Amino acid sequence: MSDSDKKWTETYERFAEKTRSFFEASRDKTVHSLEEAMEGAREAFEKAGDLTQEESRQFRDYLKRDLNETGKDFDRWSQWVREHATTSRVSAGFLELASHFARGGQELMEKLSTWANSTGVYHTGEMAAPGVFHCRNCDEEIHFKSAGHIPPCPKCHKTEYRRVG
Repeated sequence: MSDSDKKWTETYERFAEKTRSFFEASRDKTVHSLEEAMEGAREAFEKAGDLTQEESRQFRDYLKRDLNETGKDFDRWSQWVREHATTSRVSAGFLELASHFARGGQELMEKLSTWANSTGVYHTGEMAAPGVFHCRNCDEEIHFKSAGHIPPCPKCHKTEYRRVG
């Protein structure tokens, strides 16, 4: 990873952490509060001179997209738990916790999904959180163990991906 890529990766991770910090400090845990937390992080990074206005908007959009995809993963997982979990497989306490998250998180995740629906395509050069991505052209799979810039597809050199994990 080049020094420039490392700098952007670290900045993206700090941006996500700043957003989390603002969100945790918010009174309400709503989509609106999350939007305000991202705006607060964006403004803080601009004021500190860490990002330009355009860069901070891109980071905000990347984070929205990554949260949307995380919400989709959570929804799939909670659906599986509701369909397959039995007390012989999972303790009652865990089921209660999963059920609580499924009920409480479902509305937030639905709103996040709607809110970030237009950002479901990942492009070369954009920042992305850790995960697995498939090329939209040839289905080649790339794995991110940490946040980083998305490269062109190593197989077909196309530039569009979808997150699969």
